[in-house]
Order: sequence, then structure tokens, then C-alpha cells
Amino acid sequence: MELTSAQTDFLKFTLKEFDLSEWKVELAGQAASTRRFFRLSRLKESYILVEWDSADEDWPRFLGIEAEVSSVVPFLPKIYASDPKAGLILEEDLGEVTLKQFCEDSADNIPVIENMYKEVIDTMYAWQRLDTDVSSIITSRAMDKEVFLWESGYFARHCVAEFFKKPALLTPQWEEERVRMAIHAGSLDKTFTHRDFQSENILVHNKKIRFVDFQGARLGPPHYDAASLLYDPYVNLLNDNTFKILFEYYLAKKDNLTKKDEFYICAAQRLMQALGAYGNLSINKGKSRYSQFIPVALQRLSSVFERLPRYPAMAKVVNNLIQDK
Repeated sequence: MELTSAQTDFLKFTLKEFDLSEWKVELAGQAASTRRFFRLSRLKESYILVEWDSADEDWPRFLGIEAEVSSVVPFLPKIYASDPKAGLILEEDLGEVTLKQFCEDSADNIPVIENMYKEVIDTMYAWQRLDTDVSSIITSRAMDKEVFLWESGYFARHCVAEFFKKPALLTPQWEEERVRMAIHAGSLDKTFTHRDFQSENILVHNKKIRFVDFQGARLGPPHYDAASLLYDPYVNLLNDNTFKILFEYYLAKKDNLTKKDEFYICAAQRLMQALGAYGNLSINKGKSRYSQFIPVALQRLSSVFERLPRYPAMAKVVNNLIQDK
């Protein structure tokens, strides 16, 4: 595929003696947002070129978090150069093997998948144990009551009301319970949280776990990222036994919180956020492929509410949507 003149000029300035005729250029993916990714490769050399509107409030966070954190952890891709005027970032190529792809490739070998998830949990735990003084950018945002209310509201608006067209399900009892859940979630102890810790944002590169799409990182409950990982709707291979093994492995980590109800509250919040995103992307952003993840996310959210008996109205909403689907 062809590059624009602005992209070519950026690469010529950044990469010594860049000659487009010597490089292979291919689309490496597109995020749920408007970002696009191009893979540039030549012999054993490769990079990812990110096309991103620098007016996005997360642009400086992406660059700043990498600058602050990469010196103390090896998880994030290296950023080599950026040009806000052209909306371009040149970063390390971490390959194409996402955790989702790894699971699909290893579908017949569940022990291999379990071991890989344990490595991911170990890496996530190292991220959570970082001293918060490491990054002023990450600590400038926190998952508080208002953030958690936004998540359940996002679910209500884009999934319940728009996608399923059932706003009548959102009763005063639903509202009382979601406020109560948000207060509880917002009161939990906080660590560094990725905020979108799912299998398409986790890559396996040179047998190491790496994170991408980290611009939304903030302070939040450690259980939130763990729930994002273990209830990830993109992966269908985590059966009940595998989930139990990985959940117990996570809870056994040194210094980890072991109150399971706190984990399930974070799981409910995360799955509502994901369902809101799937509905919004499907209905309003022209990305209908995300609708395929709504049924599995609803089933997992229903199973979470089975473990949260103090939220019957919220469970009723979810179960009603499952019956409709």
C-alpha cells in the first residue's frame, strides 16, 4: 500500500536513508478508534507507524506514559519518534501474535494456554506493584465513583436502550443499585490499572508479554484488569475449570486482595463498559463486527451477577437481554 507524502517525509526524517522502494508497507490493524497502524519491514528490520489525530486528549498520555514507565518495566512498545503536526508515531513492532491469536493457535492444548495466562497474570501483577510515583500521568486519572457510574450509564445507553431498544428495563431499582455498586467500586484500593486489559491489547513477542493501547492507564482497583483478562469476551476458550485455575492463581499472588465480591464487582463494571462499547461501535460507529461479542459478554455478566445477590435489579436487566437475544 502507498504512504502519503507527509508519512514518507516523517519516515525519511526519522529513519536514516529511508527509501520507500526498499520497504514493504502493509496495514497492521485498526483500533476501535480512528487510529490506523502500518507495518514497515525490510529484511530483519520492522516498525509500526501509527496514524492518530494528535488533537486526541490521549495522544500526549500515550507518549508520556511510555517515557515515564519504560525505564522501569519492559512491557510497553518503544516509541522512536512522533510528529503531532502530521499525527504520526513510529514505534516498536511487537509482531502479530496477540493473546487472542495465541489462544486460537493453541486451542487444542489448554495447558499451554493456562501457562501463557499465568505469565500474563505475573506481568499484570508486576505492573500493579509499581510505585505510583513512577508516572504522574497515570496517577492524574483515577477510577472513582463517577467513572464507574459512567460505565454503567454507557451500558444502559448504548446496549440496553440503543442496541436492544429496551430502556423500560432501567427502573429506579436499577438506578439505585448501579449507584451503590459505583460507590463500592470507587472505594476500593487502587494501583496502576491498564483499563482495557484484554486479549487484543496483550501481545506475545519473543516469548515475552507486552502491553499496547495503554493511553487510558490510571489508578484503579487491581481486580479491574484481572476481571478484564479473565472475562474477556474475545476469548471463548476459558471454560469453568480453566477460569478456576487462573482465578485461584491470581488470588494467590503475594499481597493480593482476596475478597472475591470485590473482584466480581469489578467484573460487573468492566463487562458493562465492554457491552456499552460493543453497542456504541455497532450502532453509531459503523463497526457491526463488535455485535458478535454481545451474547458472550451478557452470559458472562449474568454469571457474575449470580455471585452478587445484593444487585437483583441489575441482574434482571441482563437476564432480560439474554432472553431477548
